[in-house]
Order: sequence, then C-alpha cells, then structure tokens
Amino acid sequence: MSIKALAATVLLAFLLVPAVPGAEERDPETIVKETTETVLQELRDYDGDIADDPDFVHDLVRREVLPRINMQLVTRFALGRHWNDASEEQREDIREEITTLLIRTYSQPLLEYGGEEVAYRSARVDEDRGRASMRVEVEQRDGPAIPLTYQFRKHDRDGWQVYDVVVEGVSLVTNYRDGFSSEIRRSGVDGLLERLRERNRRGETEL
Repeated sequence: MSIKALAATVLLAFLLVPAVPGAEERDPETIVKETTETVLQELRDYDGDIADDPDFVHDLVRREVLPRINMQLVTRFALGRHWNDASEEQREDIREEITTLLIRTYSQPLLEYGGEEVAYRSARVDEDRGRASMRVEVEQRDGPAIPLTYQFRKHDRDGWQVYDVVVEGVSLVTNYRDGFSSEIRRSGVDGLLERLRERNRRGETEL
C-alpha cells in the first residue's frame, strides 16, 4: 500500500470518535487533535506486534471510525446521479457493502503503522451552512509531508461527521463515484452491488 493511502486511512481513523448523545459538542479541530493523540497512544501502548493482531485493529476501526462517518452521505455522494436510480433496498445494501470495504481499507494501514506523526494546519468552519474542513499533514521520515483535508458536515443529532477525505487534491468520494458510475453503466446498480459483494468476499480493498 502506498504511503499516500497509508496517510489517508491512518489519519481518518485517528480523527474520528464515537458520537456520545448528550455530550458537549466539539468542533472539528478539537475532535482531530484530541482523538489523534488518544489513538496514537493506544497504538504505541499495544503490547506486541500490531501487524499480527488484525482483530484488534478491526475492532478499533469499528469503534472509533464508523460512528463518525456519515455513511448515508458517503453512499449518496458515491452513487451521484445514480442515487435516484437505486431502490431503498439497493441503497441500504450498497451502504452496508461500502461499510465493510471501509473497515478493511482503514484497518490495513493501521496494521502497518510505524510511528508517523501528525502536524495540524488549519480548520475552516461555516456554522451557517453546517460545513467544515480540517487540514493536517502526515510527516514522513523519508519524504515530504503529505497534506490531507477532512470534509465535515454538521447534523442536528450527531454533530460534526466526516463525509470525505482529500489527499493532495484527490477526493475519496469522487474516486468512488467514478468507479461506481463506470460499473453501473456496464451492468446496472445490481451489477455494482454484486461487484462490491465479490470484493468483500475476497477480502480486497480496491473497488
């Protein structure tokens, strides 16, 4: 896996925390900083070779990542104009398959974590529109730092949630949409769903 993919998935896992009903709302910058330090420390404190314990990492991803990703929005943006072509059942099935794919995708680079550090750059928050972004950089030992931007949407019930990550100008959701659109043109929404299921059955991380 490339260092860019490693940076994107590691940092996305680090910045996300479970939403706690009734808890004091935190802004995106606070979420990023506090959770980054917490999860980095959890990885550093792991007793043994973390690469040999994928179950630990999978549980970490389920616990810390998924509750703060708006999977409904990710699915809708990834399907793009084809969202309206899909039935409610198809949308839900695709959401479940994307979730399974993301768990595995985010777990792999965490298994390869080698002490990379994070530099916090800037946050932009538009409360009126309920949108925000947070820029960070992953410091590399053998190359230039990799810039990442996390895109947030705010929701009345769940607060700020991530719906996209941009690595050097490349959007995760846009990549999904391009791949999904090509597959739907070839074989329809059911064809896309079967492709995702097959990828997950094989344990693959690429679409």
